[in-house]
Amino acid sequence: MNTALSKAMNGEKVSEGQAKGALAEAVGKLKNFGGKISRTAKLSEAVADAVIATAETQGAVFAASFAEGYFGEEKMDLGPIDMRLGAGLALGGYGLYKSMTGKGSTHALALGNGLLATGIGRIGRHAGKALAEKKNAPATPPAPAAAPAPAAAPATAGVARPQLAADDIGEIARMVRMTPGTEGESIEGRRRQRQRQRREERDEEEVSGRGQRFLRNRD
Repeated sequence: MNTALSKAMNGEKVSEGQAKGALAEAVGKLKNFGGKISRTAKLSEAVADAVIATAETQGAVFAASFAEGYFGEEKMDLGPIDMRLGAGLALGGYGLYKSMTGKGSTHALALGNGLLATGIGRIGRHAGKALAEKKNAPATPPAPAAAPAPAAAPATAGVARPQLAADDIGEIARMVRMTPGTEGESIEGRRRQRQRQRREERDEEEVSGRGQRFLRNRD
């Protein structure tokens, strides 16, 4: 389509009205082009801001995690509170307040988000570990059955047994072996009685010796 602007650009002669129309068309095209450039610039600025915010957030996460690994997890606590959570809340709140008032400060908001992510990640890691340990813990073993009561000691337990002396053993043997004398007062009777007494004495000595050996062996 040949327009006054295209004719003017091609070097063709145009009327004064066509020239004005071509000028107005050129100005409109320039405005449209300028709007596209402006929108592209705004889009590029938004992309740049997003890239910067992401880099700041990830950088804060890396720095906080590095500090935890280098100094130790317990050094991150101030009393019962993780210092990264406190710093993240403070920076995030400041950045959010500035953004609401139209003064920006997206950098503080990004850094606060990074610190909060690290602290919350620690809490989640501990919670998952505790749940895994609870799940894998062995079941509580049943209580052992009560042991039976010990049997009562016999009545004779602890009672000292009487000790028999050697003389007592000999006396018992002599009493067992002796029989009442039935012989008369004759010489033959007295002789047999003496022989019997000597045998009994020898038996008593033998029994007494055995009793002593028994007692020595027992001791």
